[in-house]
Amino acid sequence: MKNIYAIILARGGSKRVPKKNLKKIDQIPLVGHAIIQAKNSSYINQIIVSTDDSEIGKVSINYGARIVDRPEHLKNDNTIMEADNILCQVTEDLEARGEKIDIIVLLYPTAPLRKTIKIDEAIELVLNQNYDSALSLVEDQGYFWRKKSNKEKLIPFNYDPKKRMPSVMHDFKQFKENKAIYVSTRDLLINTGCRLGGKIGYVLMNTLESVDVDTKEDLELCKILYKRNKSKI
Repeated sequence: MKNIYAIILARGGSKRVPKKNLKKIDQIPLVGHAIIQAKNSSYINQIIVSTDDSEIGKVSINYGARIVDRPEHLKNDNTIMEADNILCQVTEDLEARGEKIDIIVLLYPTAPLRKTIKIDEAIELVLNQNYDSALSLVEDQGYFWRKKSNKEKLIPFNYDPKKRMPSVMHDFKQFKENKAIYVSTRDLLINTGCRLGGKIGYVLMNTLESVDVDTKEDLELCKILYKRNKSKI
């Protein structure tokens, strides 16, 4: 039997939505939703919350998770590969205590509409189908534009305006990460310092499941969709 750890990253210092990970949907804080989803998994046998916030820690324990305190140098969200560095730190700390970890499942609290069946589908890719890592995606056929600063010229990023065509005519499918589910083997994460690599699999989630809470508007949208979904049960 594999030791499959869910690691939930829940900082206390969110900027756009203060105390974001404690905001409630249907009387359950976002970090609580992530813990509940992990507890409902058929494969996850340990649930860890990495946090720098004592209140988040207490709430997480109440919902059945274990806590790993985040080191001072990993408390900000302004460094490259920060989440991957935290995953490595948590894994190495637990292993130093004698725990054995085979597969790591990263769940962000900001995806409260994520379904446990999708978590298990992603785990199964790594557990049973020889993928080294997996992630959740949502299909997005949008046309994107980019600029690095207010002074820089706006330029098309993924298409040529002079060769515009309906998305159904594209010779490719386009997806974006919805930041809901990441799964990797322990060896991939520790040896490369990155949660994604090797043979990468994916699970698709629909748009209504894929809201990532980054703003107050995202939070309000999640509340509406959660209530809508609950009314259908």
